[in-house]
Amino acid sequence: LDHLETLLDDNVAVISVMLVNNESGRVVDLNPIADLRDRVAPGAMLHTDAVQGINWVDIREALRRVDMVSLSGHKFGAPKGVGALAIRPGLKLAPQLLGGGQESERRSGTHNTAGIVAFGAALECLAASRLTDIERLGRLSEQLSEGLISRIDGCSETISRGQRASGILQLVIQGIESEALLVLLERHGVMASAAASCASGAMDPSHVLAAMGFDRKTAAGSLRLSLGWCTEEWEIERALSVIPECVDAMRGAP
Repeated sequence: LDHLETLLDDNVAVISVMLVNNESGRVVDLNPIADLRDRVAPGAMLHTDAVQGINWVDIREALRRVDMVSLSGHKFGAPKGVGALAIRPGLKLAPQLLGGGQESERRSGTHNTAGIVAFGAALECLAASRLTDIERLGRLSEQLSEGLISRIDGCSETISRGQRASGILQLVIQGIESEALLVLLERHGVMASAAASCASGAMDPSHVLAAMGFDRKTAAGSLRLSLGWCTEEWEIERALSVIPECVDAMRGAP
C-alpha cells in the first residue's frame, strides 16, 4: 500500500489490482486501496481483476468500492473465451470496438450467445454452492497444508489460511528445486505448478514471492497446489503420500 501511494497522483487514470492473487491465493482487501485512491488520486478509476476471486469472494462487496470488476467464465465452469466486465452505474467508457453497438455500445461484434448463456448458468451454479464449497475446500486445504508441513522438513506456507482463498495453496520447500519436483510429481499422477519460472537457463524467483520478501533460493522451492469443486478427500490423501516421497527422493533419503 505504501508503494502504491508513491505511484499515485492526479495524472493517474486507472488503478488495477487483483482481488485474489493467482500465485499465493492472497485475498486483497480493496477498502484501504479505495480509501487511498479517494485521498491521493480521486480522479482515477479503480478496477479489480476478480478472475481468480469469483469462486472465493462475494464480489458484491468489491463492487461497493470499485468502478469495474472483470470476470472470466472458465474459472467457474463456463467455456473458455467468455467473460464479463461489471461497471459502476453512470460510468462512461469509450467503446473497445466500433460497429453494431453490441454489448451496450462498448464492444461491437456478434454476440457469443452460447458462451453467454453458459456463463450465466455457471454463475448461477456457483452462487448456489459457493459457501458450501468454500467450507469444504477450506477443510481439505488445511488438511493438505498441515499434512505436508508435518511430513516435510523445511516446508511452510507463504500465506496462512485466514488470508488466502480456500482453493489455492502455495508452499515453499527448503533445499528443493521446484521444477525437478514437478517432473517427479507428474510421473506419480499429481499435477502441480511452481511460482518460479525459468529464464535464460536460470531459475528466477516469482516477482510475487520476491515482493513478499522471499529470497531467490527459497523461492526456487515454491509449490502451488489447486483445489476445485471436484476435489475429493482421497486425492488429498494421495497427494500427502506422493509429495513427501518425491521430496525425500530428491533429498536422497534412504
